Amino acid sequence: MLIYVIHGKTGLVIGSVTPWVEIIYLRNGAKKVTTVDYNKIIIDHPQIEYLNAMNLALQWKRLNESFDFIAQFSSIEHSGLGRYGDPLDPVGDIREIRKIHCLLKKDGLLFLGLPIGKVDRVVFNAHRIYGPLRLALLFEGFQVLDVFRGDKKVPFSSTIFEVNESLSIMGKIHFLFVLKKYDGK
Repeated sequence: MLIYVIHGKTGLVIGSVTPWVEIIYLRNGAKKVTTVDYNKIIIDHPQIEYLNAMNLALQWKRLNESFDFIAQFSSIEHSGLGRYGDPLDPVGDIREIRKIHCLLKKDGLLFLGLPIGKVDRVVFNAHRIYGPLRLALLFEGFQVLDVFRGDKKVPFSSTIFEVNESLSIMGKIHFLFVLKKYDGK
């Protein structure tokens, strides 16, 4: 992940319980990081700003195309399942990715951590596991730059879906996808 230059850039972290991602970005030169979550997060740092998830939705016009990079680890797969008080929405995860696409500047980067499995499935109301079909829907409008499993770079191919689920935690194996906003032009 550190092969991508974020020095002097502005980012957004979605679904942060503790600011570990924000600190990594700041230590690598990010100018400013905004943290979005449903729960109030108190962060006393001049380069980190907190924004409630509902306020993000209300301010989307002002924030449209305002971030150079966005990070989301283990958050999107919960969207639309009602676990955190959100309304039930079978395409809630896809809807959230579309919003992220709008928030990114042209050629902006998305660092997306997701659980991957052999087939698409919902473990109601906990999370989704992404197989080849739903992952393709999620990635619409983005170009895949890199894929990581742990600290190892892996090729983006159908083999990522052939993971040994017996090695996973609660039946899911997380991958980090580095995506670039792509508008088809």
